Amino acid sequence: MYESIPKEIIGIAYVSEWDHVKQFIKALLNMTLDSGEEYSLIALNAIINNKGYEEYDVQIKSKAQIKLLSSIADFEKISLYQYSEYKRNIISVSKDKNVIVLTAQYMGPEIDHTNYFDFAIYLDSFDLPYFSDNKGNVFECHEIMEIMRRFKPKAPKKVKKPEPPKKLNTFKSEVETYERITKKNAIWSGSETKTFQKWKMRVQKEFREKTGGFPYYKGKITQKYDLYLNNLIKKPVSKRASPKKPKVKRSTVKRSTVKRSTVKRSTVKRSTVRRPIAKDPVDKKKPTIKNLTPLNLEAKIFKKLTGKNPIYGGRITKAFENWKLKINKEFQQKVGGKPYYKGTLTKKYKIYLSSL
Repeated sequence: MYESIPKEIIGIAYVSEWDHVKQFIKALLNMTLDSGEEYSLIALNAIINNKGYEEYDVQIKSKAQIKLLSSIADFEKISLYQYSEYKRNIISVSKDKNVIVLTAQYMGPEIDHTNYFDFAIYLDSFDLPYFSDNKGNVFECHEIMEIMRRFKPKAPKKVKKPEPPKKLNTFKSEVETYERITKKNAIWSGSETKTFQKWKMRVQKEFREKTGGFPYYKGKITQKYDLYLNNLIKKPVSKRASPKKPKVKRSTVKRSTVKRSTVKRSTVKRSTVRRPIAKDPVDKKKPTIKNLTPLNLEAKIFKKLTGKNPIYGGRITKAFENWKLKINKEFQQKVGGKPYYKGTLTKKYKIYLSSL
């Protein structure tokens, strides 16, 4: 009666253990093959007797023909099935990368499979399933659950998708102004040149100091900054070459050639003619540095809050510049107005500064 119960075996082994898997298939065929009930064998993309076959089909009618399995060296998939009025035995063998997976559904006596596979599962409709490894160890269901609970598989590595190339935040007016003034390219090989980047930083700083405005707003160039750039093109700043000092020839007065042997030193008078002092034709005036004085209220608030001087050495300090930019940004975000209008503080901005 026990032989008439359907059974199923799922076995997993490495490709290197193919010979052991073939031994198990042979043993199963020997046990289930009867006279008049043949097996059909189909092998796909197989190498049999050193020959390649896309599809190999043969009938195994006797136990002597079971030896045919020994000649299969490689395969993609193998199917063995036997149908009759009382039996339905199916053996399927396939590959998952470097692992062989066998599933066998058959009716007959239980066969020892524990030494043929690295891991195997046995099932039938009468007993609980059990698990085994290639060392002959048998595990029940609750033991497998405990093993799986302890096992922590490695998390799959996240493959970072390549980021699309970022668009250059370069405005046309900046590029045109730079190229017309310097006669150099602003963009080279799809990216801004270092000299163009330095020029932008310098011009933006000059714009903020002179107008008190921002060159950009919400990722766009402001109208004031655009006009400022256009004015640079109309009135390019040319570096004047400093006038060279004229070469002054030394005095051509020759000293008297007197022989030392005939004239005493005391009687020889040195020439009293002075050499002419060379004067520059153009009176050079030292360039006066225009001290950029900030608006008084901003300077007072800065000194009150930080305890630091806004001006040092006749120039606005960097700390005061950074503070102004931060306060201007906060004012625009909170109030929504402009801090300056025609070079003076707006009323709203004065109120905002007084509230700090």
